[in-house]
Amino acid sequence: MKRLLIILAGLSVGVGLTAGVAITGTTNTQQGAKAPVKSTITIRHQMRGCHAWSVNGSAYVATQKTTLAHGGTITFFDNDAHKLVKTSGPAVRYRPGPAMRHMSASVRVTFTKAGVYKFTTKAGEDYPGMAMKTIGEDNVLRLTVRVSS
Repeated sequence: MKRLLIILAGLSVGVGLTAGVAITGTTNTQQGAKAPVKSTITIRHQMRGCHAWSVNGSAYVATQKTTLAHGGTITFFDNDAHKLVKTSGPAVRYRPGPAMRHMSASVRVTFTKAGVYKFTTKAGEDYPGMAMKTIGEDNVLRLTVRVSS
């Protein structure tokens, strides 16, 4: 019986310490976190929803949000054919341009001002001879980029 009480007492102290560390660790990490200067986004063609994108290797979904440091860049890699369309936010610089007209095309976007930017894409024509069927409605790709000051 003594062993059981000692083990239980040790568990409750350990759980309390772990919870305290988790709470304070999360707060300190969130306060000290800086927005990245560079990011990558990959657009892909897929069976369900036709298209999706991934931010820095995250899950492929139609709607994404990311943060970036002032003056930072996002490089978009396109495994299909899309034109990047900014729907709101301050001006950006595209290199070479917003149209990614072929598979494996890329564009680098530089964010020179702080603010909230919203993007979508305009899909290119399907490739001749490719009979890729998709399931369900086509996704509308949406991206929100918050650029810190």
